Amino acid sequence: MQFEFDPPQRQLRERILAFANQHCRPEDSAQLDQQPRYPEELHAAMAKADIFAHCLPRPLGGHGGSVLDAVIINEILSGRSDAAGNILFVNLIGATLIALAGNPGQQQALVPAVAAGRLRLAFALSEPEAGSDANAIRTTAESSGDDDVLNGTKLYTTGALQADYILTVALTDPAQGARGGASIFLVPREAPGLRIEPLDKIAGNAVPSCRVVYDGVTVGPEALLGERNRAWGHLMVGAGFERVLVAASCLGRATLVVEEILAFVRERRQFGQPIGHFQAIQHQLADMATDIEAMRWLVYHAAWKMDRGQPPVREISMAKLFCAERLNEIVNRGMRLLGGRAYLREHSMERHLRESFLGLYAGGTVEIQRNLIARQLGLG
Repeated sequence: MQFEFDPPQRQLRERILAFANQHCRPEDSAQLDQQPRYPEELHAAMAKADIFAHCLPRPLGGHGGSVLDAVIINEILSGRSDAAGNILFVNLIGATLIALAGNPGQQQALVPAVAAGRLRLAFALSEPEAGSDANAIRTTAESSGDDDVLNGTKLYTTGALQADYILTVALTDPAQGARGGASIFLVPREAPGLRIEPLDKIAGNAVPSCRVVYDGVTVGPEALLGERNRAWGHLMVGAGFERVLVAASCLGRATLVVEEILAFVRERRQFGQPIGHFQAIQHQLADMATDIEAMRWLVYHAAWKMDRGQPPVREISMAKLFCAERLNEIVNRGMRLLGGRAYLREHSMERHLRESFLGLYAGGTVEIQRNLIARQLGLG
Protein backbone atom coordinates (compact mmCIF):
# COMPACT_ATOMS: atom_id res chain seq x y z
CA MET A 1 0.00 0.00 0.00
CA GLN A 2 1.17 3.51 -0.82
CA PHE A 3 0.83 6.07 1.97
CA GLU A 4 2.48 9.09 0.39
CA PHE A 5 1.96 11.41 -2.56
CA ASP A 6 3.89 10.68 -5.73
CA PRO A 7 6.08 13.52 -7.12
CA PRO A 8 3.38 14.97 -9.46
CA GLN A 9 0.89 15.05 -6.57
CA ARG A 10 3.41 16.79 -4.32
CA GLN A 11 4.01 19.35 -7.05
CA LEU A 12 0.26 19.82 -7.50
CA ARG A 13 -0.21 20.35 -3.78
CA GLU A 14 2.58 22.91 -3.65
CA ARG A 15 1.16 24.74 -6.68
CA ILE A 16 -2.36 24.92 -5.25
CA LEU A 17 -1.04 26.05 -1.86
CA ALA A 18 0.87 28.85 -3.58
CA PHE A 19 -2.28 29.83 -5.49
CA ALA A 20 -4.37 29.83 -2.30
CA ASN A 21 -1.81 31.93 -0.44
CA GLN A 22 -2.05 34.55 -3.18
CA HIS A 23 -5.74 34.49 -4.10
CA CYS A 24 -7.57 33.02 -1.09
CA ARG A 25 -6.28 35.09 1.80
CA PRO A 26 -8.27 35.28 5.06
CA GLU A 27 -9.09 38.94 4.43
CA ASP A 28 -10.47 38.07 0.99
CA SER A 29 -12.77 35.41 2.43
CA ALA A 30 -13.94 37.77 5.19
CA GLN A 31 -14.72 40.53 2.70
CA LEU A 32 -16.70 38.21 0.39
CA ASP A 33 -18.64 36.99 3.41
CA GLN A 34 -19.47 40.50 4.64
CA GLN A 35 -20.05 42.09 1.22
CA PRO A 36 -21.06 39.24 -1.10
CA ARG A 37 -20.33 39.61 -4.81
CA TYR A 38 -19.34 37.09 -7.42
CA PRO A 39 -15.50 37.06 -7.40
CA GLU A 40 -14.83 37.46 -11.11
CA GLU A 41 -11.12 37.99 -10.53
CA LEU A 42 -10.86 34.74 -8.54
CA HIS A 43 -12.68 32.78 -11.27
CA ALA A 44 -10.30 34.23 -13.88
CA ALA A 45 -7.25 33.43 -11.75
CA MET A 46 -8.41 29.84 -11.25
CA ALA A 47 -8.80 29.42 -15.01
CA LYS A 48 -5.39 30.96 -15.71
CA ALA A 49 -3.82 28.57 -13.21
CA ASP A 50 -5.44 25.57 -15.01
CA ILE A 51 -7.37 24.62 -11.89
CA PHE A 52 -10.55 23.80 -13.83
CA ALA A 53 -8.61 22.01 -16.53
CA HIS A 54 -6.52 19.81 -14.27
CA CYS A 55 -9.15 17.13 -13.60
CA LEU A 56 -10.93 17.13 -16.96
CA PRO A 57 -10.13 14.67 -19.80
CA ARG A 58 -7.13 15.44 -22.00
CA PRO A 59 -9.06 15.13 -25.29
CA LEU A 60 -11.43 17.83 -23.99
CA GLY A 61 -8.90 20.48 -23.04
CA GLY A 62 -8.03 19.10 -19.62
CA HIS A 63 -4.96 17.53 -18.07
CA GLY A 64 -6.49 14.17 -17.21
CA GLY A 65 -6.01 14.51 -13.46
CA SER A 66 -7.34 11.83 -11.13
CA VAL A 67 -10.09 11.93 -8.50
CA LEU A 68 -7.31 12.09 -5.91
CA ASP A 69 -5.95 15.16 -7.69
CA ALA A 70 -9.40 16.77 -7.46
CA VAL A 71 -9.49 15.95 -3.75
CA ILE A 72 -6.08 17.56 -3.21
CA ILE A 73 -7.18 20.71 -5.04
CA ASN A 74 -10.56 20.99 -3.33
CA GLU A 75 -9.15 20.28 0.12
CA ILE A 76 -6.82 23.27 -0.15
CA LEU A 77 -9.11 25.71 -1.96
CA SER A 78 -12.27 25.01 0.06
CA GLY A 79 -10.32 25.12 3.29
CA ARG A 80 -9.11 28.63 2.49
CA SER A 81 -12.05 30.05 0.52
CA ASP A 82 -15.72 29.13 0.49
CA ALA A 83 -16.06 31.03 -2.80
CA ALA A 84 -13.18 29.23 -4.53
CA GLY A 85 -14.54 25.89 -3.40
CA ASN A 86 -18.01 26.64 -4.75
CA ILE A 87 -16.69 27.95 -8.07
CA LEU A 88 -14.59 24.82 -8.57
CA PHE A 89 -17.30 22.49 -7.34
CA VAL A 90 -20.19 23.55 -9.57
CA ASN A 91 -18.12 23.85 -12.73
CA LEU A 92 -16.20 20.60 -12.23
CA ILE A 93 -19.36 18.60 -11.48
CA GLY A 94 -21.13 20.06 -14.52
CA ALA A 95 -18.20 19.53 -16.88
CA THR A 96 -17.73 15.97 -15.60
CA LEU A 97 -21.38 15.16 -16.35
CA ILE A 98 -21.01 16.55 -19.88
CA ALA A 99 -17.83 14.51 -20.39
CA LEU A 100 -19.65 11.39 -19.13
CA ALA A 101 -23.02 11.75 -20.84
CA GLY A 102 -22.69 14.25 -23.66
CA ASN A 103 -22.38 13.51 -27.36
CA PRO A 104 -19.07 14.40 -29.06
CA GLY A 105 -20.39 17.76 -30.24
CA GLN A 106 -21.50 18.77 -26.75
CA GLN A 107 -18.27 17.56 -25.21
CA GLN A 108 -16.05 19.45 -27.67
CA ALA A 109 -18.12 22.63 -27.55
CA LEU A 110 -18.52 22.90 -23.78
CA VAL A 111 -15.88 21.07 -21.73
CA PRO A 112 -12.81 22.88 -23.16
CA ALA A 113 -14.60 26.19 -22.60
CA VAL A 114 -15.18 25.31 -18.93
CA ALA A 115 -11.55 24.23 -18.61
CA ALA A 116 -10.43 27.60 -19.97
CA GLY A 117 -12.83 29.56 -17.75
CA ARG A 118 -14.86 30.90 -20.68
CA LEU A 119 -18.03 28.98 -19.82
CA ARG A 120 -19.82 28.56 -16.49
CA LEU A 121 -22.16 25.80 -15.40
CA ALA A 122 -24.67 25.02 -12.67
CA PHE A 123 -26.45 21.79 -11.81
CA ALA A 124 -30.17 21.66 -10.95
CA LEU A 125 -31.51 18.49 -9.32
CA SER A 126 -33.04 19.25 -5.91
CA GLU A 127 -36.60 20.55 -5.71
CA PRO A 128 -38.88 21.86 -2.94
CA GLU A 129 -40.27 18.33 -2.45
CA ALA A 130 -37.26 16.33 -3.68
CA GLY A 131 -34.10 16.76 -1.65
CA SER A 132 -32.80 13.56 -0.07
CA ASP A 133 -35.29 11.62 -2.22
CA ALA A 134 -33.98 12.52 -5.67
CA ASN A 135 -36.36 10.00 -7.21
CA ALA A 136 -39.24 12.30 -6.20
CA ILE A 137 -38.45 15.11 -8.66
CA ARG A 138 -41.46 16.59 -10.42
CA THR A 139 -39.96 18.95 -13.00
CA THR A 140 -41.03 17.71 -16.43
CA ALA A 141 -39.81 18.02 -19.99
CA GLU A 142 -42.63 17.30 -22.45
CA SER A 143 -41.95 16.68 -26.13
CA SER A 144 -43.27 19.28 -28.54
CA GLY A 145 -42.21 18.29 -32.02
CA ASP A 146 -38.41 18.20 -31.98
CA ASP A 147 -38.29 20.41 -28.88
CA ASP A 148 -38.88 19.85 -25.17
CA VAL A 149 -40.83 22.15 -22.87
CA LEU A 150 -39.70 22.29 -19.24
CA ASN A 151 -41.96 23.13 -16.30
CA GLY A 152 -41.12 22.96 -12.61
CA THR A 153 -39.01 24.44 -9.84
CA LYS A 154 -35.48 23.61 -8.71
CA LEU A 155 -33.95 24.60 -5.39
CA TYR A 156 -30.41 25.15 -4.03
CA THR A 157 -28.95 25.50 -7.53
CA THR A 158 -25.57 27.02 -6.73
CA GLY A 159 -24.04 29.23 -9.41
CA ALA A 160 -27.21 29.50 -11.52
CA LEU A 161 -27.12 33.30 -11.50
CA GLN A 162 -23.73 33.32 -13.28
CA ALA A 163 -24.03 30.12 -15.31
CA ASP A 164 -24.13 30.06 -19.09
CA TYR A 165 -25.93 26.71 -18.91
CA ILE A 166 -27.88 25.07 -16.11
CA LEU A 167 -27.74 21.27 -16.31
CA THR A 168 -31.34 20.47 -15.46
CA VAL A 169 -32.68 17.05 -14.48
CA ALA A 170 -36.29 16.62 -15.63
CA LEU A 171 -38.77 13.78 -16.07
CA THR A 172 -39.22 12.79 -19.69
CA ASP A 173 -41.22 9.66 -18.77
CA PRO A 174 -43.04 10.52 -15.51
CA ALA A 175 -44.58 7.06 -15.26
CA GLN A 176 -41.09 5.60 -14.74
CA GLY A 177 -39.98 8.16 -12.15
CA ALA A 178 -36.47 9.58 -12.02
CA ARG A 179 -34.76 6.18 -11.92
CA GLY A 180 -36.09 5.13 -15.30
CA GLY A 181 -37.54 8.25 -16.84
CA ALA A 182 -35.27 11.24 -16.20
CA SER A 183 -33.10 13.14 -18.66
CA ILE A 184 -30.57 15.97 -18.38
CA PHE A 185 -30.97 19.17 -20.41
CA LEU A 186 -28.52 22.00 -21.06
CA VAL A 187 -30.72 25.03 -20.39
CA PRO A 188 -29.28 28.46 -21.30
CA ARG A 189 -29.52 30.96 -18.45
CA GLU A 190 -31.20 33.48 -20.76
CA ALA A 191 -33.87 31.05 -22.00
CA PRO A 192 -37.37 32.63 -22.15
CA GLY A 193 -39.54 31.43 -19.29
CA LEU A 194 -36.61 30.80 -16.96
CA ARG A 195 -36.58 32.71 -13.66
CA ILE A 196 -33.61 32.63 -11.27
CA GLU A 197 -34.03 33.85 -7.69
CA PRO A 198 -30.99 34.00 -5.34
CA LEU A 199 -31.60 32.54 -1.88
CA ASP A 200 -30.23 34.32 1.20
CA LYS A 201 -27.92 31.82 2.92
CA ILE A 202 -26.19 32.08 6.29
CA ALA A 203 -22.86 31.81 4.44
CA GLY A 204 -21.44 31.39 0.94
CA ASN A 205 -23.44 34.19 -0.69
CA ALA A 206 -20.59 35.23 -2.98
CA VAL A 207 -21.66 32.28 -5.15
CA PRO A 208 -25.44 32.34 -4.67
CA SER A 209 -27.62 29.27 -4.42
CA CYS A 210 -30.88 29.84 -6.26
CA ARG A 211 -34.45 28.89 -6.84
CA VAL A 212 -34.83 28.23 -10.56
CA VAL A 213 -38.35 28.30 -12.01
CA TYR A 214 -39.06 26.77 -15.42
CA ASP A 215 -42.28 28.18 -16.88
CA GLY A 216 -42.69 26.69 -20.33
CA VAL A 217 -38.96 26.82 -21.09
CA THR A 218 -38.45 25.46 -24.62
CA VAL A 219 -35.16 23.86 -25.62
CA GLY A 220 -34.14 22.21 -28.88
CA PRO A 221 -32.87 18.66 -29.46
CA GLU A 222 -29.28 19.85 -29.04
CA ALA A 223 -30.05 20.55 -25.35
CA LEU A 224 -30.58 16.88 -24.44
CA LEU A 225 -27.46 15.60 -22.67
CA GLY A 226 -26.93 11.95 -23.43
CA GLU A 227 -29.74 9.46 -23.96
CA ARG A 228 -33.35 10.19 -23.15
CA ASN A 229 -34.61 8.59 -19.91
CA ARG A 230 -31.09 7.40 -19.02
CA ALA A 231 -29.90 10.14 -16.65
CA TRP A 232 -29.98 8.13 -13.42
CA GLY A 233 -26.77 6.17 -13.94
CA HIS A 234 -24.81 9.34 -14.74
CA LEU A 235 -26.35 11.08 -11.73
CA MET A 236 -25.15 8.31 -9.42
CA VAL A 237 -21.59 8.63 -10.74
CA GLY A 238 -21.81 12.40 -10.31
CA ALA A 239 -23.19 11.99 -6.79
CA GLY A 240 -20.19 9.91 -5.73
CA PHE A 241 -17.78 12.50 -7.12
CA GLU A 242 -19.76 15.29 -5.43
CA ARG A 243 -19.69 13.56 -2.05
CA VAL A 244 -15.97 12.90 -2.05
CA LEU A 245 -15.35 16.56 -2.97
CA VAL A 246 -17.61 17.68 -0.11
CA ALA A 247 -15.65 15.45 2.25
CA ALA A 248 -12.40 16.97 0.97
CA SER A 249 -13.71 20.49 1.55
CA CYS A 250 -14.63 19.56 5.15
CA LEU A 251 -11.13 18.17 5.64
CA GLY A 252 -9.57 21.36 4.29
CA ARG A 253 -11.61 23.65 6.53
CA ALA A 254 -11.03 21.48 9.61
CA THR A 255 -7.28 21.64 8.97
CA LEU A 256 -7.39 25.43 8.72
CA VAL A 257 -9.52 25.75 11.87
CA VAL A 258 -7.10 23.64 13.93
CA GLU A 259 -4.17 25.70 12.65
CA GLU A 260 -5.95 28.85 13.84
CA ILE A 261 -6.76 27.32 17.23
CA LEU A 262 -3.17 26.15 17.72
CA ALA A 263 -1.86 29.64 16.99
CA PHE A 264 -4.32 31.09 19.50
CA VAL A 265 -3.61 28.70 22.41
CA ARG A 266 0.13 29.25 21.99
CA GLU A 267 -0.26 33.02 22.32
CA ARG A 268 -3.22 33.46 24.68
CA ARG A 269 -2.01 33.71 28.30
CA GLN A 270 -4.08 33.14 31.42
CA PHE A 271 -2.93 32.50 34.96
CA GLY A 272 0.65 33.31 34.00
CA GLN A 273 1.11 30.90 31.08
CA PRO A 274 -0.12 30.14 27.55
CA ILE A 275 -3.42 28.29 27.74
CA GLY A 276 -1.93 25.61 25.49
CA HIS A 277 0.04 24.47 28.56
CA PHE A 278 -3.15 23.35 30.30
CA GLN A 279 -3.81 19.65 29.92
CA ALA A 280 -7.53 20.16 29.27
CA ILE A 281 -6.66 22.29 26.22
CA GLN A 282 -3.96 19.90 25.07
CA HIS A 283 -6.32 16.95 25.13
CA GLN A 284 -8.88 18.79 23.00
CA LEU A 285 -6.25 19.64 20.39
CA ALA A 286 -4.98 16.05 20.46
CA ASP A 287 -8.52 14.84 19.73
CA MET A 288 -8.90 17.34 16.87
CA ALA A 289 -5.57 16.31 15.32
CA THR A 290 -6.64 12.65 15.51
CA ASP A 291 -9.98 13.47 13.88
CA ILE A 292 -8.24 15.27 11.02
CA GLU A 293 -5.91 12.35 10.39
CA ALA A 294 -8.88 9.98 10.26
CA MET A 295 -10.74 12.38 7.95
CA ARG A 296 -7.76 12.54 5.61
CA TRP A 297 -7.40 8.80 5.19
CA LEU A 298 -11.12 8.20 4.74
CA VAL A 299 -11.21 10.81 1.95
CA TYR A 300 -8.00 9.67 0.27
CA HIS A 301 -8.97 6.01 0.46
CA ALA A 302 -12.34 6.67 -1.19
CA ALA A 303 -10.65 8.70 -3.95
CA TRP A 304 -7.99 6.00 -4.41
CA LYS A 305 -10.69 3.35 -4.95
CA MET A 306 -12.60 5.60 -7.37
CA ASP A 307 -9.43 6.06 -9.43
CA ARG A 308 -9.15 2.29 -9.72
CA GLY A 309 -12.62 1.95 -11.19
CA GLN A 310 -14.15 0.39 -8.11
CA PRO A 311 -17.65 1.46 -6.96
CA PRO A 312 -16.82 2.46 -3.36
CA VAL A 313 -20.31 3.54 -2.25
CA ARG A 314 -19.60 2.62 1.36
CA GLU A 315 -16.21 4.34 1.48
CA ILE A 316 -17.53 7.53 -0.15
CA SER A 317 -20.50 7.73 2.23
CA MET A 318 -18.29 7.04 5.25
CA ALA A 319 -15.90 9.80 4.22
CA LYS A 320 -18.68 12.30 3.63
CA LEU A 321 -20.49 11.42 6.88
CA PHE A 322 -17.42 11.40 9.11
CA CYS A 323 -15.79 14.52 7.66
CA ALA A 324 -18.96 16.62 7.81
CA GLU A 325 -19.70 15.72 11.42
CA ARG A 326 -16.09 16.00 12.60
CA LEU A 327 -15.74 19.44 11.00
CA ASN A 328 -18.80 20.68 12.86
CA GLU A 329 -17.49 19.28 16.15
CA ILE A 330 -14.04 20.81 15.59
CA VAL A 331 -15.49 24.25 14.84
CA ASN A 332 -17.76 24.07 17.87
CA ARG A 333 -14.76 23.26 20.04
CA GLY A 334 -12.92 26.15 18.43
CA MET A 335 -15.73 28.51 19.39
CA ARG A 336 -15.44 27.43 23.03
CA LEU A 337 -11.64 27.54 23.13
CA LEU A 338 -11.52 31.07 21.74
CA GLY A 339 -14.04 32.24 24.31
CA GLY A 340 -16.02 35.45 23.89
CA ARG A 341 -13.94 36.73 20.96
CA ALA A 342 -15.32 33.88 18.79
CA TYR A 343 -18.79 35.41 19.22
CA LEU A 344 -17.67 38.58 17.44
CA ARG A 345 -18.19 39.06 13.71
CA GLU A 346 -14.62 40.27 13.35
CA HIS A 347 -13.24 36.82 14.18
CA SER A 348 -12.96 34.10 11.52
CA MET A 349 -14.25 31.35 13.82
CA GLU A 350 -17.87 32.49 13.63
CA ARG A 351 -17.63 32.43 9.83
CA HIS A 352 -16.15 28.92 9.97
CA LEU A 353 -19.10 27.93 12.17
CA ARG A 354 -21.63 29.16 9.60
CA GLU A 355 -19.78 27.71 6.64
CA SER A 356 -19.29 24.33 8.32
CA PHE A 357 -23.02 23.53 8.33
CA LEU A 358 -23.12 23.08 4.54
CA GLY A 359 -21.15 19.84 4.74
CA LEU A 360 -24.02 18.25 6.67
CA TYR A 361 -26.34 18.68 3.66
CA ALA A 362 -24.37 19.08 0.43
CA GLY A 363 -24.15 15.95 -1.71
CA GLY A 364 -26.78 14.19 0.39
CA THR A 365 -27.41 14.63 4.11
CA VAL A 366 -25.43 12.74 6.72
CA GLU A 367 -28.60 10.77 7.46
CA ILE A 368 -28.73 9.60 3.83
CA GLN A 369 -25.07 8.57 4.07
CA ARG A 370 -25.93 6.43 7.10
CA ASN A 371 -28.72 4.82 5.09
CA LEU A 372 -26.32 4.03 2.25
CA ILE A 373 -23.71 2.59 4.61
CA ALA A 374 -26.34 0.43 6.31
CA ARG A 375 -27.49 -0.84 2.92
CA GLN A 376 -23.90 -1.80 2.08
CA LEU A 377 -23.84 -3.76 5.33
CA GLY A 378 -26.85 -5.74 4.12
CA LEU A 379 -29.31 -4.03 6.46
CA GLY A 380 -31.70 -2.53 3.95
